[in-house]
Amino acid sequence: MHQRVVFIALAALAGVALLVWLLTAGNPQRVQGDLVPVEALPTPTPAPEQRVILLFAGGDGLLHPELRSVPLPAEVHERIRVVMTELLTGPGNTQQLAPVIPYPAAVDAIFVDQQGNAFIDLTAPPQPLTGSSTELLLAYGVVDSIILNCPEVTAVQILFGGHEVPTLTGHLDLSKPLVLNKRFIAAS
Repeated sequence: MHQRVVFIALAALAGVALLVWLLTAGNPQRVQGDLVPVEALPTPTPAPEQRVILLFAGGDGLLHPELRSVPLPAEVHERIRVVMTELLTGPGNTQQLAPVIPYPAAVDAIFVDQQGNAFIDLTAPPQPLTGSSTELLLAYGVVDSIILNCPEVTAVQILFGGHEVPTLTGHLDLSKPLVLNKRFIAAS
């Protein structure tokens, strides 16, 4: 009985070894494919650095421009993502300027339609925002920063948490795309 168990174990081991050999050494194309050096993949060309205009809130209730040099891709939705990332990073001069989005936010989605309307989905505020100045600076800080840096975009609609909202604080209609509005940008 003991010899029979040993014989079955040896037969099983031989079967496994044969299977391994067939999967590796028995397939010459696979072995050659593993031994042939793979050419290095080309590295993508980084987007060229360009200056962007970002608008941040000033203590005077107006938007103030800040220039930055950033890699700006050719695709409009990717340019919008870069502009929004820089805008969400906040101003370089935090003593005089403040972020236009007064809460930790992220861009969840970006879509640009055939008519040049951009739709930006931001994280919803964790609690209701208050004040007309907060709403106006948030909306036009985002809208104007995008339109000034993306000439293909004619209007921007901001969504919050994946939903269209009629207003944030009751002072501005956010249910439709907004166009460039230089009235809230401080004179240089």
